Amino acid sequence: MEAIEFAPFAGCRPGLIFDLLSESYAPLLGQLPDTKVSELLRDWREYDAAVFGEPDTVGASGFVTRLEDKIIGFASWNPTNWPAVGVIGHNCITPAHACRGYGRRQIVEILRRFTEAGFETASVRTDEHPFFEPARRMYLSCGFEEVARYPGVLLDEYEMIEYERRLHSPLDEEVDHA
Repeated sequence: MEAIEFAPFAGCRPGLIFDLLSESYAPLLGQLPDTKVSELLRDWREYDAAVFGEPDTVGASGFVTRLEDKIIGFASWNPTNWPAVGVIGHNCITPAHACRGYGRRQIVEILRRFTEAGFETASVRTDEHPFFEPARRMYLSCGFEEVARYPGVLLDEYEMIEYERRLHSPLDEEVDHA
């Protein structure tokens, strides 16, 4: 597999996170009501502004994924519940690089960082909508287990699914070497 690098957000241009999310979620946006699209775009702009406006907090809790000097995605997390739970946040791989294992490698890198930081558990949420099927498979392949379901956020007919993975478990070695 090609060499990838996980680099800090520092040095990247503001707007990059918004652009990566917009590109990666474009197929889904076309399936949502305009009000939901507007809400998502607003949230992504606010998150992008926080990443670049708060480099020592929000901006320090994530990385861009580079493949041969090209940014192909990013991953983020919320460390505020340390040491109990590290929460995986926004993450994506651009459509041109999807389904090649890069997203999984991002999650494995986050799990490595969580373990190094002493977190006990990693948590992540995703939607039940068919668009997120690859993400759900990826989380399961990284040793996450479904722990809860919540009312839908994007569309009422799809629930949000929460996954957790205990860290420092026998699965760590298996995932770390994937």
